[in-house]
Amino acid sequence: MSQAKVDKYKEYKKKRKQLIAREKKRKKIISVAITGIIIIAALALVFMVGFMIHDRIQKSSPKYDYVSEQFVLNDLAGVMITEPATEAPTEGTEPATE
Repeated sequence: MSQAKVDKYKEYKKKRKQLIAREKKRKKIISVAITGIIIIAALALVFMVGFMIHDRIQKSSPKYDYVSEQFVLNDLAGVMITEPATEAPTEGTEPATE
């Protein structure tokens, strides 16, 4: 071996721990990134399936068209008068004053 090759090998051997540590760190970062991408893709898939199921349920359920007439209760006590009262005061009764 030439002296240059020997020097290069010695230099590599000195920095070997640092190089191995750097390589491990790089592999770990890549594996975490890939795992994150897979998790995000899985969550997106679950969300899409859930949305499709929700949409199908909403389409199959009947749609109600509520009209204000449907909510009017029977006027049992005479509280809700549809026509305004236009009665004139009767004799013997005075208008209430405060």
